[in-house]
Amino acid sequence: MAQQCILMIHGRSTKPARRDNAALERRALLAGLERADPEKAAKVRSGAVNLESVYYGDITNALLAKDSEAARRTLAGKDPAFDDAPCLPCDSILEAMDLLDSHPRFDKPTYRKILKDYRDWRFMDEAAQILSAVSTITTGARLVMKGMTIANADMGAYLTRQKVGSAIRHRLQKPLKRALMRGDDICLIAHSMGCMVAYDVLWKFSRTNEYAALRETGNIVNRWITLGCPLGENGVKANLYDAGQHSWRGGTDKHPEKIIRTWHNVAAVDDYIAHDATMRGDFRLMKRYGFLDEIRDRSIYNCYVESGTSNPHNMYGYLVNPAFGKLVTDWIK
Repeated sequence: MAQQCILMIHGRSTKPARRDNAALERRALLAGLERADPEKAAKVRSGAVNLESVYYGDITNALLAKDSEAARRTLAGKDPAFDDAPCLPCDSILEAMDLLDSHPRFDKPTYRKILKDYRDWRFMDEAAQILSAVSTITTGARLVMKGMTIANADMGAYLTRQKVGSAIRHRLQKPLKRALMRGDDICLIAHSMGCMVAYDVLWKFSRTNEYAALRETGNIVNRWITLGCPLGENGVKANLYDAGQHSWRGGTDKHPEKIIRTWHNVAAVDDYIAHDATMRGDFRLMKRYGFLDEIRDRSIYNCYVESGTSNPHNMYGYLVNPAFGKLVTDWIK
């Protein structure tokens, strides 16, 4: 039966067990919705608006454990959904969530106080800036991809290893296709590397023969919200599904086509993955060619702190922000 449906897909890095991650995402999302509109939040809490978390953390946990001794040390938990595979414990995340709940506002003064009181990761933005600058003056974005593969083994594997990419995309394709075939009113929320996964899946749905029956329904994602999105980076764009396609008005196969109604991009100040913080310029042809109705960019402050260190890229920190919450509550009927 068709209904309003929120689908959330997480980003890169090590993750808690599947069930724990879904519970943490739900807690953070509801906190953000409550701050924006308590009555609309109650519809999600009651199940009147369906909420589903898409998980591929077992894949990225395994990739990072293989790549890094430091990652292996952090994966001290066990995920019963995947034969007790190593995963991230939740204790420090729960403490971070409690700290987020204590902030009355998520504004510049609050963020500046966090930077003063805790260790901060803004130096990561400097590295991203250098990487981005290199990518704009080189051809083929080879240097930026090399740097990304070294710095982000999971993101690099998604972009460069077909088997890994296919396995991760499958996790989103199944529930998103099901919701579209039902004719649900869909709000798709993607964070970080999940934005890349969502973009590729949406391109496949709108372009390839295997999804022709889906396109015949005329059903689309009404609201796509990207958080901490890396899609503006040259090295990412050069390795997406549509990277080799031309972008001219007549017969272009570039970009997902008429599968999204509106795209809302949210980037936190100092987010080192979303260094290119705006999507409207990078993907302006989608609007020009009528592939969607609108692309809107918004800047916020992400006040997430875990184990004494701030992290402006963290998904939970994005979800609790009422500015993000309003994008969802405005969609909820």
